[in-house]
Amino acid sequence: MARVAVTGTASYLGGRILRRLVDARGADEIVAVDIASPPAALQGVRHRMVDLTLPGADARLVDVFEEEGVDTVVHAAFFTNPRRDAAYSHELESIGTLHLAAAAAASGVKHLILRSFTHVYGARGKNPNFLTEEHPADTSSRLAWVRDKVEAEEHAFSFSKRYPTLGVSVLRLATLFGPGVHTFYTRIFSKRVVPVVLGYDPLVQLLHPDDALEAVDACLAAGPVGIVNIVPRDTLTLLTALHLSDKLTVPVPHLAAYPVADFWWASGVGEGPGGFIDYVRFLFVAEGEKARRELGFEPRYTSRDALMAFLEYRYPETAARARATQEAEA
Repeated sequence: MARVAVTGTASYLGGRILRRLVDARGADEIVAVDIASPPAALQGVRHRMVDLTLPGADARLVDVFEEEGVDTVVHAAFFTNPRRDAAYSHELESIGTLHLAAAAAASGVKHLILRSFTHVYGARGKNPNFLTEEHPADTSSRLAWVRDKVEAEEHAFSFSKRYPTLGVSVLRLATLFGPGVHTFYTRIFSKRVVPVVLGYDPLVQLLHPDDALEAVDACLAAGPVGIVNIVPRDTLTLLTALHLSDKLTVPVPHLAAYPVADFWWASGVGEGPGGFIDYVRFLFVAEGEKARRELGFEPRYTSRDALMAFLEYRYPETAARARATQEAEA
């Protein structure tokens, strides 16, 4: 029996992917590969405990994939939030993906799907309005959070070139925003007062989690497609998103923003290191045409829809005011 293995099932998106696949295919056809057990509600799901950071994880994974008859792997073991223990993040995301790709190639897995991020393009002043999949990733990013994900993609494609039977799909998702999402982005939008970079108001893309799940389904049906951007149907400016969220903004000169953010991060107070200032200063929005063309994926939600869904989940009164404002503007 050909089964689908899912890694990172303890994460928000990985857990939802697991549940969706179980509902669609049945528990016996899905294998959860994670340190943590699947939720008790998903009775019958096959669970194989593998720590991707340990030496020998590749050999352990080969055994799992061969014993379970796995032909497709959905790899979702990536951190949405920056972490202060950068060494562990590197071991999980970069080295862990190296182990996983090596095992997939050795055991005859046909399709490896990686959950990635549009952040890997980097945020720069010279970026075009919409980045295509041909745009190079930011391999020299000063954020380890980005570099680890770029390296993970490189490991997957390296093995697919050496083992042509292994097809790879990399789904570069825009920033997840919606009900149940808890990331450093949603924590920023949970504050009453939000610092912004003086003189900058970049476009942002907010992806509803349901669209992310639809994209995974489409990729499973279509087969290997390489790198694909998964983005919403529109963009918002950052200040518009904050305005709709009823936030007070405090403009900070960019020369001060970077060291202040680094200081807060080092002090354990900030949501991310100074390198993330680039992502609220410059563009990194992506084009979704390839997903429509090769996956048949058409997002159902706009960035505004995703923002409103988050507000209705966390701040219903704020959402009501935002909807009233939206209707008045219309």
